[in-house]
Amino acid sequence: MALRFASLGLALALLAGCGSSGDAAESPSGGLPSEIVIGAAIAKTGYMAPYDATFAAVEQLIEETNARGGIDGRKVRVIQSDTRSDPQQAVLAVQEVIEDGADVLVLSGEALNAAAPSPLAEEHNLLNISNANEPGFGPPTTGRLSFSSYPSLLSEGSAGAYFMRSRGIERLFLFRDTSLIYGRAYCSAFEQTWEKLGGTIAGSADFENNDESVASQVSELRGAGADAVAMCSYPPGGAAAIKQIRAAGIDVPIVGPAGFDGTFWLKGIPDTTGIYATSNGSAYDPPDEATAKLFESLERAGVDTDVSSSLLGAYAGGQLILDTIEETDSVDGDVLADALEARPHKTIVGRLRYTPDSHHTTRIWPIYDYSSGEPKLVAKINPRFVPEYGE
Repeated sequence: MALRFASLGLALALLAGCGSSGDAAESPSGGLPSEIVIGAAIAKTGYMAPYDATFAAVEQLIEETNARGGIDGRKVRVIQSDTRSDPQQAVLAVQEVIEDGADVLVLSGEALNAAAPSPLAEEHNLLNISNANEPGFGPPTTGRLSFSSYPSLLSEGSAGAYFMRSRGIERLFLFRDTSLIYGRAYCSAFEQTWEKLGGTIAGSADFENNDESVASQVSELRGAGADAVAMCSYPPGGAAAIKQIRAAGIDVPIVGPAGFDGTFWLKGIPDTTGIYATSNGSAYDPPDEATAKLFESLERAGVDTDVSSSLLGAYAGGQLILDTIEETDSVDGDVLADALEARPHKTIVGRLRYTPDSHHTTRIWPIYDYSSGEPKLVAKINPRFVPEYGE
């Protein structure tokens, strides 16, 4: 791991001196360039590809904006580069779109992949927005120009805990995927909230997303006397763990984060009864009329809406970018960041409010039940307690 970050630091140092056609000098705060360029450094390949494919929602929003004449008569253009779901490649991908003239950046939807190139964005004074909702992206870890358009994972974990307590669950077992901060942070938020609500942690077991077997962890679960599981993970490893739990005849309820959005990961799970996940919203059962209309529009445009929650987060990011550019008549990173911190902005996932200290927001969370094989809305939870991240 030390070598990995040393290599990353070297890549940043080498790239820091490179010039860019997207520098603030060509996009002054006093007005817009003749064409607004959105640079997307996202995963086309690797484990993040299904989630970053939701950038299609931003492309749809940009098409609609251009059809209405653009922003102050300026058309918006998208350029993309593949991060390959790798932080070091993400640095190179961001450098590529900067050199190709990006005025604003959209980064990959996972904290490590988004945080790695954020110093480049900061150096070139470029606003950068990501679907990464876990700690590790945004101030204080990355610069003040980094914003998450997907509401906080800590809020999401808390909502999951509130939901399971409302179902009468007393003793809960934590299945913690330690591969990324995503699983660790979700479990941390869930555990803190669970204990605050008076629930008991019956036990916990760690695993890695690429583990072929979690037999020993399933054995620990069987012996813990738990009446539910928090699956702090994401597919494919989290889905494989659920499959092994069910195959072992353990039928307690399981709740997880929106990494389990959609239906692509359900194949091979013998029984989906009692599986729940938080989400921004699902195209299979939209939580409100606005999201239902958006999904209809995206489907007409040929966009795959299975991974709906990330689609909504991505679309919200596009709304933030375009609205603040129009509001400020600028693509200057500092100007756009000031505007985002100054007041709440309306998006498809609600009004997002940022402060200088936090570029993650919260929301009322839809909860989905997978018992029928497709997500069905069963609750909306407003987590009154949002914990700090602590491993």
